[in-house]
Amino acid sequence: MQQLPTEPGLVSIITTTYNRTHYLKQAIESALKQTYPHFEMIISDDASTEDVESVVAGFKDSRLRYRRNETNLGMCANIRAALMEARGEFFAYLNDDDMWEPTFLEKVVAPMMQNPEITVSFSDHYVMDENGTIDSTLTDTLFQRYARNVLPPGLHQPFYQLMVQSTIPCAQASLFRRSILREKGIPLEVGTCYDRWTGYLACRKGQAAYYTPERLTRYRVHGRSCTSGAGSGSLERALEWNHSFIYYYNALLSDSDFHSYRATLKRQRAISLRILANTYLAYGQGTRARQYLLRALQDHPNPKGAMSLVISFMPSLMQQRILQKLRASGG
Repeated sequence: MQQLPTEPGLVSIITTTYNRTHYLKQAIESALKQTYPHFEMIISDDASTEDVESVVAGFKDSRLRYRRNETNLGMCANIRAALMEARGEFFAYLNDDDMWEPTFLEKVVAPMMQNPEITVSFSDHYVMDENGTIDSTLTDTLFQRYARNVLPPGLHQPFYQLMVQSTIPCAQASLFRRSILREKGIPLEVGTCYDRWTGYLACRKGQAAYYTPERLTRYRVHGRSCTSGAGSGSLERALEWNHSFIYYYNALLSDSDFHSYRATLKRQRAISLRILANTYLAYGQGTRARQYLLRALQDHPNPKGAMSLVISFMPSLMQQRILQKLRASGG
């Protein structure tokens, strides 16, 4: 990926946005409260109909840089466009609906300044709802689900296992060294999986990660968030989501550094393939679904995949009705 010259110690905050100025204001406010002041914040507007530029200008802070796409590019292309204008030695994603605690940058920058082999420095995070109320139960659930509850603080080198376990909250609470983008960059095919791909770039060739066991950011979960569910929204959105994950797993499975994790990665890819297939089934496209179900069963044979394969041979209307009943019953 083409890059601008690097300014040592500077953090480029990448904030992509589309018609969420009410949340964007809070994200910007949290960035401007950082105790580490040496940053630029690139707000990349993906052709919003709301007046994002006026919101940014209203803060009257020279560290804020507004850019706008003339047409809507989508999340991944918008992130790529913003990164091409970054000048920092480091970069972090601050989504327009998330927030940082004041000491986030200060605490994650310090280890990277001391050790050039650290390519990502990360912390834990809170989860909040659409109104900004912290959901303690969900916060603790994700803390345990992604194994940060048993992760020793400090240096981890190499950290392939952390990527396989999705332990690193790449979009929610991580700082990256921008040099990781030089060789491969972020391809458009990764789509909504841009964050995991960034983590993958950071872990290649045995580089190091650093964990600070504090909750230093706030990740918002709501109906309009891009992570609200792989099976939610339009067919186009659901397909993009799952194709992005499949592309990501394909890359890891073809990388020799991840050879010892192949069984786990194939199970994870099988889940994405099955969800993708079930999305096609929900729209009555059994033939399309079948090719992905067969691949999923090759990766990881299981009863749910076999059941979906049987359903794919049924008439379209029956496919839709059975899937609706299964989802209603939690199957």
